[in-house]
Amino acid sequence: MLSLLVATALFQQNPNADAILAMRKKGLTELGAYSMLDELTSKIGGRVSGSPEAAKAVLWVVKKLEQMGAENVQQMPCMVPHWVRGKGERATLNTVHPLSITALGGSVGTPKGGIDAELVEVQSLKEAEELGERGKGKIVFFNRPFDPTLPQTFAAYGGANDQRVGGATAAAKSGAVAVLVRSMTLAKDDAPHTGAMRYGDGPKIPAAALGIQSAEMLSAAIKKGGAKVKLVLNCQNLPDVPSANVLGEIKGSEKPDEVIVMGGHLDSWDTGKGAHDDGAGVTQAMEALRLMRALNLKPKRTIRVVAWMNEENGGRGAKAYAEYAKTAKEKHFAAMESDSGGFMPRAFGISEDKLEKAKAWLPLLQDFGIEKFVAGGGDADNGPLGAVGAILCALQPDNQRYFDYHHARTDTIDKVNPRELEMGALAMASLAWLLSEDGDSLK
Repeated sequence: MLSLLVATALFQQNPNADAILAMRKKGLTELGAYSMLDELTSKIGGRVSGSPEAAKAVLWVVKKLEQMGAENVQQMPCMVPHWVRGKGERATLNTVHPLSITALGGSVGTPKGGIDAELVEVQSLKEAEELGERGKGKIVFFNRPFDPTLPQTFAAYGGANDQRVGGATAAAKSGAVAVLVRSMTLAKDDAPHTGAMRYGDGPKIPAAALGIQSAEMLSAAIKKGGAKVKLVLNCQNLPDVPSANVLGEIKGSEKPDEVIVMGGHLDSWDTGKGAHDDGAGVTQAMEALRLMRALNLKPKRTIRVVAWMNEENGGRGAKAYAEYAKTAKEKHFAAMESDSGGFMPRAFGISEDKLEKAKAWLPLLQDFGIEKFVAGGGDADNGPLGAVGAILCALQPDNQRYFDYHHARTDTIDKVNPRELEMGALAMASLAWLLSEDGDSLK
């Protein structure tokens, strides 16, 4: 990291410093990202793909972009899955102890009246597949926790998430009737974390996540012997429905056919309000565009906000935009995503071949918490644009608290710090501006 004196001198010498300083002053005074996120989460709430709330969110983004003076505001249609949680989901251990559970996204429901079965605990998909007769007629409980020794919580998530995604398919091979999965979190509370699961070939059995305290209670009961759970889920998968990505932009003054995309995903799960995941990313990108419009900044390249739909359970919005990009009469110069929460920025991932040259921009980004560029930059929604030659960038905030709230009922606006959220918006705005004005230096 550069010393403060060196960084300050390099900042002042850069021709882009005035624009970035103006955005910083306005952004930190007005905190526009937080105002928009508060409105999105309080007036609309959780936004599962295909739901009325998701449809309202699409119209909300359209209205906001039009109000801030974005150009070419439009909806890009895509068909999305329509999964409905239903009411009355519950689980009880040995008829008397309530468990904190929530259905996994995409799960089928239980038969009417629920499932009442003994449990068997496993640590891996392989172990579940090999249960044989021990799994027949049982509820399989996946209880592999995050690895707490990993400094990066996203690495811990990656090491545990297969049991949520593929647990039901693995357990069904042994004749299980349902699965319960330890929530994907390091938090010690009892808020269950939902998330997408997928079925393969074979029987489709119900799947739910357990809060951590409930998971620990269940594991202790299994060790004592005689653990039995009654599980009731009323979720269902309905036919796909129409939805849309939302786009709005500032047209480039010199290279209008070279586009810098920035955004996040508009859909969320329904258990919380989708504040960190990913209302934060959407409103940060919108705030970046708002600041440029309000300050009458005129980028050389077109800067476009995209609020992608259906990242959580299908990626249909990303696919629709990637298909458009393949045949569009414009060059996607760069694509930036924020989908790691609204915490204090720490780094930007960037396409590996641009890494060394991008480091020259650090003095202009350090005020917003950006300490480094790291190789990467491709996330779920912007990643497909690498195939059309876009430089990929991803905002990387501090990650230690993200999985406390990820996919849980606790993902609400009160967990978001207004200044930290704005710092992320300013980091995105500044990098988008640098890509527009000085992107040729990365060649």
